Amino acid sequence: MDLKSVVAPYALNFNAYSPIEPPEEISRRLGISPEQIIKLDANENPYGIPQGVKTALAQASNMHIYPDPAQRSVRREIEGYTGIDGDMIVAGAGADELLDLVCRIFISPGDRVLMFSPSFSYYDHVIRLSRGIPEKIPFLPDFSYDTDTIRKYDMSRFKAVFLCSPNNPTGVSIPDDTAEFFLQHKNLPVIMDEAYYEFSGKTWAGRLHNYPNLIILRTFSKIFALAGFRIGYGMMSRELASVMMAVKPPYSVTVPSEIALKACLRETDTYRTQIKQLVINRDRLIAEINRLPGFTAFPSDANFFLCR
Repeated sequence: MDLKSVVAPYALNFNAYSPIEPPEEISRRLGISPEQIIKLDANENPYGIPQGVKTALAQASNMHIYPDPAQRSVRREIEGYTGIDGDMIVAGAGADELLDLVCRIFISPGDRVLMFSPSFSYYDHVIRLSRGIPEKIPFLPDFSYDTDTIRKYDMSRFKAVFLCSPNNPTGVSIPDDTAEFFLQHKNLPVIMDEAYYEFSGKTWAGRLHNYPNLIILRTFSKIFALAGFRIGYGMMSRELASVMMAVKPPYSVTVPSEIALKACLRETDTYRTQIKQLVINRDRLIAEINRLPGFTAFPSDANFFLCR
């Protein structure tokens, strides 16, 4: 088969996403045991999965049954955690699937999409995969938001904007006035990635009813330690949630992921303790690095920080 004659040109020439290297591959490449690897490159929870979650998975007996395509019990569980109505929630195979769905729903070939730089590299990937054009606003030298430059942008040129709060990799939460500048454009979808919300405690979820163009995405991959299960969720208007549920793959949230999610949400005290310890360690390390000549470690609202 001649691929050039049957495969879409954009796919033939598309650059693959550069993922992190899993521990077993690092182990094989370096000839060391996995126990010798301290993995810090993906901001995962170093404490791992709580015992209660492991027990729930071990006791599960319905793995041979397809998951509920309507995600009813999953959405109810997330509603209980977030306080957002279940019909405003959509779960997916990690926030990555939801990012892809958002792009497929909103972006057509040639559409311009605004994002900041540096930020989560997957935004650029999914925008280009939808044949959109990412346009990037650089942060100031101290990695704060360049409010003056932002306000000069003609937002009618853009189909959507991606925001990450706290931002990966800078650790900075977006100021209210900056986010509101974008949100005031009522026909501009504003995708707010709150993957690290549990560390910052800052969320826009309470303002969803004020801004129908706001889409908030979160993940269970970070503090909840379910990165290997691939489960995340989005919060948005009822109308948009209905559209997203109609176009998403029906079984992308697996039964093991459902079980792990529900068990995690019964371990919130455990996670609160872990968050406190991770924040203490983060701040202590930032302070120690800032004592070193020639190094600057920047303040962070997440479980990581940026160092120059």
